Amino acid sequence: MSVYARFKRSPEGFRALVELLESTPLSRRQKMIDVGMQEDAEYTEKALQYVMTFEDIVELPDLQLAEVAALAPPRTTAFAFHEVSEDQKTRLLLNSQPRVRAEIKEYLEVAVGPREIAGAQLKLVETARTLERRGLVRIKKIP
Repeated sequence: MSVYARFKRSPEGFRALVELLESTPLSRRQKMIDVGMQEDAEYTEKALQYVMTFEDIVELPDLQLAEVAALAPPRTTAFAFHEVSEDQKTRLLLNSQPRVRAEIKEYLEVAVGPREIAGAQLKLVETARTLERRGLVRIKKIP
C-alpha cells in the first residue's frame, strides 16, 4: 500500500496531506516529498502548490497579518519573526494589538535558537491555516 493511499481515499485527505506537510519539520518534510514523488508525482506536486510557508505569512496583507498576530501566542509570533528583517518586524508590530505588541517586543529581545525559531514558524503556519479555514486569511486556499 502506498503512503498516500489513505489521503487519496478520504474526501478530506488532500487537505490533510497539505496540512501534514505544512506542520512537518523541513528535514522530514523533504523525505515525505521524495517518497511522494516516487509514488505519485502529480499528486505530490499538486499538494505542494497549496503548502503554506512562513514566508507566505510574512508577505500577507496588513489586515491578514494582524489576524495571525492576534490569534497566535505573542511568544510564538516573536520567535517566528526573530530572524526576519527589521522592516518586517516593524510591520508586524504596527499591525499587532497594543497589548500583544508589547509582549512581542519583549520576546523579540530574547535570545532564541534555530530550533525554537523553526518550531515557532511551523506553529504560525498552523495558526494561519486555521484562519484560512475560517475565511479570514486568503492565501493558498486548499480546494
